[in-house]
Formats: sequence, C-alpha cells, structure tokens
Amino acid sequence: MATNDFESREIDPRVPSAARLYHYYLTGEPVFDADKLFAERVFARFSHLDTWAHHNREFLGRATRFMVEQGIRQFLDIGSGLPTGGNTHDIARESASDVRVVYVDNDLEAVNRAHDLLLQQDALDATAIVEADLRYPDLILDHPETRRLIDFDRPVGLLIVSVWPFVPESERPLELMARLRDRLPSGSYVAMTHVSLDDAGAEIQRQMASAAELYDETSDPVTLRSRAQFAALFDGFELVEPGIVYAPDWRPDLAVDADHPARPCNFAAVGYTP
Repeated sequence: MATNDFESREIDPRVPSAARLYHYYLTGEPVFDADKLFAERVFARFSHLDTWAHHNREFLGRATRFMVEQGIRQFLDIGSGLPTGGNTHDIARESASDVRVVYVDNDLEAVNRAHDLLLQQDALDATAIVEADLRYPDLILDHPETRRLIDFDRPVGLLIVSVWPFVPESERPLELMARLRDRLPSGSYVAMTHVSLDDAGAEIQRQMASAAELYDETSDPVTLRSRAQFAALFDGFELVEPGIVYAPDWRPDLAVDADHPARPCNFAAVGYTP
C-alpha cells in the first residue's frame, strides 16, 4: 500500500468500532449506545470477553515495565485505543521520567480522547497521538510527531497489543511486520498479542468463533489466527523468555487462574532485535 492511500476514518456513532468496544470491555463505559448494545450481544456469545481484554491490558503493562528495565526510553504504541487506566506513558514513567511515547490509532474517537488526556496532563512535550493505521507502517514511522519524539538510532519499544486480529490476510500482515522490524534499531523490543482458538476447549472455541463472527457488523472485522501464524510475526526477532504463552502467563505479577476459560484464548510474546 502506498502511504497516501490512508484515509481518515470519521466517527460513526451507529457502527461499533474495535477501539470503542475494547474500551467498554475494560471499563464498562460505552462511548455510544450502539457500542453497548453490540457489546451485550457479544457477551451473550462469550461471557468472558472482559477478562480476555484485561489479560491484554495487564500484559501491556508488564511488557512495558520489562522494556523500561532493559533501558528502553522511547515507545511506539500502535493501536493504543481509547485511553483508560494503565496507559503506556503512565506505566513507563513510574520508573523512568524521561520516557517518550507515540500512540497510534485509526479510530478518531481514540485519537481525540488521547489528545485531550495528554493536554490535560501537560504531557504533549514528550508524548503524542498520531492518527494512522498499522497497515501503513511508513506513514507511522515517518510521521512528524513520530520523528519528533522517536530517535531511530536508539532502541525502541514497539507495542502491538490485540491489533493484528483486525488486519486481514489480504493486507499481508507478515510484510507489514517486516517493514516495521526493518526500521527498528538493534536492541529494540516488540510486544504483541493475538486472539486464538488453538488451545481452547471445544465449547469455548465455539463461543469465541461465534463472537468473532459478530464483528463483521462493525468497522473492524476479526481474523482469527493460529499459534504458528502468530509466531511468524516474530520472524527476525529473538523471543524473550518464556516465549509464546497465554497473555496472563507472560511473567505474571500474581498467581494465574489456570482454569479460567479466557486464559487459553490469547497468545502473547515479547521479541528482541539482536
């Protein structure tokens, strides 16, 4: 895709978006009535989706802290969604006050809310929100705000948490990831998650597949992928221990509920560029 193919996506309160739905799963706060009505239909098919969303969010926090411990001081958070508790810059700056963060999302509601929050926090000198899309990596990497805050001669922490499911195979996700990887300097890290049915029980697989089908009615249809397909996104990276695991199992801070139905529905890993 050419960089100039990207088109801004206007807010449509009648059609739910992935960013607004994810925000509802995390907070219970609907942005528009259509989001709540749709989310309740999804919960009727898979009642554990809020736990699944929290597994993603908590992994992002742990991965961010891990990267800060490795000396990362600049982050690119693609598909950051609507700001809520545990935003990347808040987490990172608990340990390092000099961290710089560029958020990226293609949902205008997410962009507007993030900008308002950063303005209220007086954080725009070291933090920015860019309206862009994972399918246009060069637009993200060459955006003036990215260039203002990210020095690509120094290691970068790249976060792509629960975003690849909204990129269909027709968009060639492996090529997109390779373009991002090839722009990362040595010593960079990437953290990613992906919904998957590979290891779930038969009934949970049925429920999750049924819930995913509903997303065809949203602005962001879902593509389910296998463990092997998720692993392929890390080609060219060295996986950090414990490798590809379920999201709540990646270096947990607390004991993991091994029997929770949502646990095996989400793969996560962190990779490193040697």
